[in-house]
Amino acid sequence: MSHIKKKFLWAYLAVIISQLFATAVSATELMPPVLSVSPREINLGTIIPGEAGAGLFTLRNMGAGSLEWSVKCPEGWQVTSGAELLTVMLKKSDYLRVEVRLLTDEEQSALSGRADGDRFVEMKLEGESQSFTVSKKLSEGMHKEAIRINSAGGDRTIFVSFVISSLQQKAMLNLNPARIDMGAVLPNKTVSKRITLTNKGREMLNWSVAVEKPKRKENPADFKKSVYLSFLNDDSVGKGVYEAPAHLRDIMELSGRWTENNGYPSGAEGENAIRMQFVGTGIILYVTSFPAGAVFHVYIDERPVDIRGVLEELHDKNKGEKGEITLAEGLADGPHVLTIVSKDSRLIFEGVKILGKSVSRAPAGKTTVVPTSGTTLTQTNYLRVTFNSSGLQPGYYSDNIVFNANGGEVVVELFAEVVSESAARDIDVYRYSRGDDFLLTANPQEDTAKFGRNNYTKDGIAFRLFAPNSPGTTPFYRWYSIQRGDHFYHHDQNAGGKNLQGYMFEGAIGNIATSKLTNTRELYRWHNAATGRYFFTTDARAANIRKRGYSFDGIAGYVK
Repeated sequence: MSHIKKKFLWAYLAVIISQLFATAVSATELMPPVLSVSPREINLGTIIPGEAGAGLFTLRNMGAGSLEWSVKCPEGWQVTSGAELLTVMLKKSDYLRVEVRLLTDEEQSALSGRADGDRFVEMKLEGESQSFTVSKKLSEGMHKEAIRINSAGGDRTIFVSFVISSLQQKAMLNLNPARIDMGAVLPNKTVSKRITLTNKGREMLNWSVAVEKPKRKENPADFKKSVYLSFLNDDSVGKGVYEAPAHLRDIMELSGRWTENNGYPSGAEGENAIRMQFVGTGIILYVTSFPAGAVFHVYIDERPVDIRGVLEELHDKNKGEKGEITLAEGLADGPHVLTIVSKDSRLIFEGVKILGKSVSRAPAGKTTVVPTSGTTLTQTNYLRVTFNSSGLQPGYYSDNIVFNANGGEVVVELFAEVVSESAARDIDVYRYSRGDDFLLTANPQEDTAKFGRNNYTKDGIAFRLFAPNSPGTTPFYRWYSIQRGDHFYHHDQNAGGKNLQGYMFEGAIGNIATSKLTNTRELYRWHNAATGRYFFTTDARAANIRKRGYSFDGIAGYVK
């Protein structure tokens, strides 16, 4: 090749590379900013004359470039000092501080000429370098105020709730749980959950409850755009060990040691992880209890989510009792994976709310609550909430259960997923272990004698198989060697070529898919070359088994 041709070739390559680089830079510059706010609601508690409650909202730019955001006077309030907040977020995070103050009786009298009736409340909204104050007359009782944040990365509405009280001893309604997940409900079935109601004040609490009626011209099929999934497992209460509730077993995996705290998962010593699949555009995490200094790590689709400082803020505001953390917003509408890693902490996780879900309002009469009213001083009241799926098509449904108490109002959201009859045909497969022997069974009752004789330990539900004769599936067989004390599994009756000398055929434990089907996940096979043993899991990382000398050996099939 001549010298001139070489120079021409190098010049041509330089032009191509510069164009590719320019395209990459341009694509990066074109990535839009995306505003994320955490938490979406803050409860400031009870505010008495002359005192204030304050909370901090963290704003983050989940996209590229700078992000301009602003806050105007909330609807129904009047500006008393300053002007609207207008700022440009040049870094990845910013904050908005909201303070609510109830004027003293003397200040009330100076403004209105009397100290009774509705009371003047001041709200201060403060950014890093700007602030303004608004005021409004509010009645005593519970209030929830909306604040709109406008930005180039999307508009967000946040909420501040508080109780206005002229007396510290005023009755205060306390409900548990604050949200209800009825789980997966088969057609023409009725399910129930319990709410406990207590009084946190010293005065008599008068309360009533009713299911919210639809608003005029409301579209029931477009009631909400998010669905709540509770981690509560009533079957785990009092057992000390937490297992995923039945309706979450096909999307939720646990690794490490999880203890139960009133039915909710709480991390024990060491590293413990929750891995959860979800489909939507974002996800919010609810924490019911967290001690000061507690730390956990979160990943969305294997990418870390920066929540540093959020727990400290929540702990200071809520005294460690509860917390709401928006982990992701504005995701592509599709499948995602949430991973929560808790290490050496006793955090209690309540559940998640998945954004971007289409949820219908349940028809009238499908949700009922008893009793519907009462008075409470120091005792605990137990209310029964019932959901009836008769005549409902498969899908997500919701209702708002409204509690009125001494002039205040609290709304408890109810969610239920009505599933088809075919969904009930999936088979739960339990894992029992004894050293490096792993027994997978869909019929633990029938194998009780074997478990007792051989000292097997129950590890919980490993995955779900299909019912026999399900389209697109084949039997998943089990073999056992008494001499080796070892089980093996394969969808091929010839065990995929494995030497089965000394093994006894024990039949199929269910059906497995050999190719990817809708709503299925991979069942991974791991092999220990030193012992010849196999381990089957849906966890792609399998950190614990990898430490024991196992290496990845392929995909055994696809399961629920």
